[in-house]
Amino acid sequence: MTAVKPAGEVPKQPTRAELIEQTRQLFEDEIPWMERHGYLLDCGYRLRPRYSPSWKASWSELLTENEDSFPMSSHGNIMDARRLSDDTTVMMKIVARDAEELVITKFLSSEQLRSDINNHCVPLLDILDDPLDSERCIMVLPLLRPAKNPPFASVGDCVEFVEQLLKAVAFLHEHGVAHRDCFVENIMMDGRALYPKGWHPQALGRAPNGRLMSTVPKRRAVGGVRYYLIDYGISSISQSEVTGILGQKQAPELNETTPYNPFKVDIWLLGSCFGYMITEKFRNVEWLNPLVEAMTETDPSARPTAIECVSQFDAIKAQIKFLARAQRLHPLKTELRVLQTVRDTTYLISEAIWTLKFRAKKSLTPFQPTEKGSEPQAVAAEEAETDGQASVKESAAVPQDTEPSNNKTIDEPSKPNPGNPEP
Repeated sequence: MTAVKPAGEVPKQPTRAELIEQTRQLFEDEIPWMERHGYLLDCGYRLRPRYSPSWKASWSELLTENEDSFPMSSHGNIMDARRLSDDTTVMMKIVARDAEELVITKFLSSEQLRSDINNHCVPLLDILDDPLDSERCIMVLPLLRPAKNPPFASVGDCVEFVEQLLKAVAFLHEHGVAHRDCFVENIMMDGRALYPKGWHPQALGRAPNGRLMSTVPKRRAVGGVRYYLIDYGISSISQSEVTGILGQKQAPELNETTPYNPFKVDIWLLGSCFGYMITEKFRNVEWLNPLVEAMTETDPSARPTAIECVSQFDAIKAQIKFLARAQRLHPLKTELRVLQTVRDTTYLISEAIWTLKFRAKKSLTPFQPTEKGSEPQAVAAEEAETDGQASVKESAAVPQDTEPSNNKTIDEPSKPNPGNPEP
């Protein structure tokens, strides 16, 4: 018979030693990635030391800044790795072999579309088999940062953000793709110019070694950044009408059974995003209000198309003078005039200093697909020692057109017929 605990008995709390030991173990959803470690290494990708089968935690206290103390994010199907051919940090995402997300991402990363300046879709660098599940595969994508981190600092930051995102959605619609979830969490940026030495892929505010980072330069000081749309998990292609209510934010017309126009949903979502990230937070961006209002009309037929949004914003942008773009963003909460002047002056001085420091640096190269027969660079001896690996293979057989690596086989997604169903 099971003993009955006395009423009001307090459960035994773990000791400090027990808590420390718990933090030194992999979480349950991290274990499958440890099991993929050797296979990915054969394919030319190295997971962080934390996911080596021979890993032993490098810390002995509860609070630590050791690199291997940072677990993966809450999304168990996403993991970071290093591409050995050029020592680049990449992200890996597990998807079903027949997922529409894979079909659309591959289509948007095709050679004929990849070079288009208006293509802001996350590029597909490689496709690998999943050694743990024959019905799934691993998409290899570049490491990006959320567009909201670090936050906007100047009016010019907002101008660039709006312009790039409008052109990004117009590009999608031109090729028959409706994103259907182009809101805050699915808008990323290439942060390499802001963080030349990189950042920890699982801790945005920390350097690759796990240490806290110092101040970060402003976007305009480094010549701006490029934004990307990610996650095509609920996207559609060549469909003028769809159903469903999934996504971060729901447009008024979303319905499980009644069809609606997915392209108009994109317009509403993007307008809502501009409101959430810009017009609802800052005062000196009133020039954006009319466009946001038009994009977020309750009636889908009253909203402009993506191309019309681009044209309207071109006219708005032409009226924003250079000095206005250089202004610090003013929060909605009214600032004392003296305080505002001090902050504006401080911002301009700091931006000038950052500009002198960073503008001379060479421009960034576009993200490149993994190339066949590329030679892995030497890996630091201490990292190889931590991983318990004597060496890595000298090449990863990864075709240029992002077919599966390591001579594995994956079903070829059927090529979509994009058309342009947007009215």
